[in-house]
Parts: sequence; C-alpha cells; structure tokens
Amino acid sequence: MLEWACFQKYTQRIQKLRGYLIPNALSSEVFFVLQHCATNKHLFPNTKSVNLWPNERTVSFIPLLLSLRTTIINILHFGSNSPTRMVTLVIATFPTLCPNLQKITLHSLPRDPMITAAVSGILLSSSQNTLWYFNMDSPLTEEACQVVYKLPNLHDLSVVIEKGSSLPSVALPNLTNLTIKYDHRNDWSWVFHGARFKKLRAITFHSGSEQVGGFLEAFERLTLPTSTQSTLSEFCLYTLQSWNPNYSSLLLFA
Repeated sequence: MLEWACFQKYTQRIQKLRGYLIPNALSSEVFFVLQHCATNKHLFPNTKSVNLWPNERTVSFIPLLLSLRTTIINILHFGSNSPTRMVTLVIATFPTLCPNLQKITLHSLPRDPMITAAVSGILLSSSQNTLWYFNMDSPLTEEACQVVYKLPNLHDLSVVIEKGSSLPSVALPNLTNLTIKYDHRNDWSWVFHGARFKKLRAITFHSGSEQVGGFLEAFERLTLPTSTQSTLSEFCLYTLQSWNPNYSSLLLFA
C-alpha cells in the first residue's frame, strides 16, 4: 500500500504521456495489480495528452492511461496482429473515459465492420463542439458521416472513403487541413460538390485507384467554386500508379 500511495502521488502530476507500450516493460503480475487498483479510478487522473505506440500484447492497457481530462489521443500503430475484438473494445471506451476530446488520431486500424462501428461511435458520443482534429484510418458509418462533415469547429480532417458510400454535403467552415484516402477513381469528388471551404490551406490525397487519369483537371474543375483557389498553399497526391500529370491545372491556385 505504501508503494501504491507513492505511485499515485507522482502520477497525479503527469499531464502528458508519450512512448511505446512494450510488453516486457511490465510483468504480468504488475499489470494485473495496476488493472485491479485502477478499477474505480484513473491511473493518471490529470493526463491531458496521450501519444502511444502499442502492440497486440499491450493494446488492452490503453484505457488505464486515459482520464476525464484527456483531450488528445494519438495512437499511431495498433500492431498488425492486434485482435480486432480487443481493438474494438478499447476504442469503444474513449468517449466515456474522455468526454471532452479535442484531437484524436488512430492509425493502422484493422478494416472490419466492428472497427468502423467503434470509430463512428466516437463521433456520435463525443462533444461535437470541442472536436477540432479527427484523423481516422477507418471508414465511417452513414450516421457518423452525417456528423463529421458538419462539425462546426473542425480544423483538421482525415477520412477513408469507400466505393458506393452514401455521403452528405460538406459544411466545414473552419477546416484548414483535409486528407482523403480512397480506392476508386472518382470516390473523392463528392467532397467538393456544393462545399464552401473558406480557410482550407492543405489537401492530401492517398489514392489506391488503378487509374489516376485527369486527376488535376478534375480537381481544378471541382474546387474552384469552393473558394480554395485563394487559400490553398499545400497540395499532395500519393499514388502507386504511373502518372504523367499536366500541372497547369494548379496554376490557377494563387
């Protein structure tokens, strides 16, 4: 009990956590004790920012590191062998453990309907007025799409678009950074139909499509009416396909 009291004294001071969750760093006995002691309280009650690189053996440890004061969650790799069910259960705890999320990044997520539902649940359960950064390596449900493309204070958005998705019109007046991941040639284009981006500075595309074609020409045609020609200062397209673009379509962007 003395050791636990000393541990709590120091953990109350911690506001930022950053590092790799290495399975050998904690023995199974210590891990069990931490889980037991944290049943009714947070291990780090004042943690505001969490940046983690877990693996398949330490994913379940993530909720123990969060608190009601956590507003930033960055998990850059869940581990290629992480059980989908475990990852789903962990993600599902985020809205309850961290009700005032402002920034969340989840990368290297398994593609699975359970993951899609859990990630979408973050949007549906979190405060829509506080979320300003949403970077998710997963598709969203239709209901979640209705929410994310209307968030009033969203500044940075990264989304995965699946073919045939039913998607709403976009109304993100404060958006400054947009990243789109898509697998088919024209999946990205709907984002700009009827949209107004008054502050958009950076756009990044990750294309898994087998054809790139006249991408820049289509980008010019669709985005000029959105007001991005006067604000855009960074444009990136990542593709594995051979491509010989005509960059003249970008000259209209001041």
